[in-house]
Amino acid sequence: MLRRVALFVVFAGVFGLVFELTARVEDLIRYGTPIFSPYTSQMDLIVRDEHGARGRPNGRFQKWVLNDIGTRGPNVQRAKPPGTLRVVTTGASETFGLYESTDREYPRQLEDSLRVSLTRAACRDASAIGRVEVINAALPGMSLPTVALDLEHRIAALSPDFVVYYPTPPQYLDIEPPGAPPPRRQVSNDNPPTLRALYPRSAARLRNQLKTILPDFVQTALRRREVEKVTAGRPEGWRFTSVPLERLELFERHLRQIVGIVRATGASPVLATNTNAFLGDDPASSDVLYAWERFYPRATGEVILAFEDSARSIIREVARDSMTALADIEQTVRGPAAFADFSHFTDAGAATVAGILARTIITEVERSGCQTAGPAAATRITQLLRP
Repeated sequence: MLRRVALFVVFAGVFGLVFELTARVEDLIRYGTPIFSPYTSQMDLIVRDEHGARGRPNGRFQKWVLNDIGTRGPNVQRAKPPGTLRVVTTGASETFGLYESTDREYPRQLEDSLRVSLTRAACRDASAIGRVEVINAALPGMSLPTVALDLEHRIAALSPDFVVYYPTPPQYLDIEPPGAPPPRRQVSNDNPPTLRALYPRSAARLRNQLKTILPDFVQTALRRREVEKVTAGRPEGWRFTSVPLERLELFERHLRQIVGIVRATGASPVLATNTNAFLGDDPASSDVLYAWERFYPRATGEVILAFEDSARSIIREVARDSMTALADIEQTVRGPAAFADFSHFTDAGAATVAGILARTIITEVERSGCQTAGPAAATRITQLLRP
């Protein structure tokens, strides 16, 4: 019996080592991730300091690769080259990209769409735009106050012509509302601890595979149990059963601040309306709604949807009041086909978002006469939407 137990332990250990090695080799072949990379999740790509959150320069985890200034995408010069239309996109994971294939998140597809659209622009013959750059400055979980700090301390130095913000209103239904991050000591080392390289990557693989084989009703039951654990013992009325107006007002206040900060950097803001998989003629199932509720356990699924709807009205109102360009994503990007879950896009959904944003930006460029080359032309573009 002891020999059998010993053999089982040995075989289990060998299986675990081979499984772990296979996961690392797969990462190396598919994504170019080094065998002993210390990055274990998307959150390892984020650095926090006294200026909020920023991306780790040259950080990479699986398909998520950051460049030398800590934004997702190819390397760019900090100083904008002459004759360049530079667009910065910011927001949370919907903009950073989550389920899309490599280079298919909407900021990357937006760059392609803008290049094509510029060749068809009504003022193309008079234009001196030689190139287009879209810089994806979003981060997973990035809130509006964090975006504001990033605009002031990092994005402004990139001299963008346009800053696109895609909002995540349910963040305002979190246990605590988004606020300015607490002061932190300046981070001097941008690399995760070396010992993190020993963290088992196969654990995440196994967990994800188990999720795919569990029936929907089992996953929903597990999600409900997680929500019940968070809400247990809370005082009466702690959970939102209707749209909390104070949270909605805070969202509006932060959104208006962002518009002002973008203009203060010398760029033109572009706001997008939020959308989700529960809109349209073929909405997502209740199981998907429970999956969303798990991330915001203080609100019921119905409140999340109602808050999203109210937030869209605020976005349109802010854009109208501040004479800001509006990309009405919600009108077109609807239904489960465009989404990989409750709010994150598929490749096709991201392509549609990119097309809408490209048309919105090109309309503003045409209004400026396509004059973006040189200091005078750049000033003309960046002042286009100022009051």
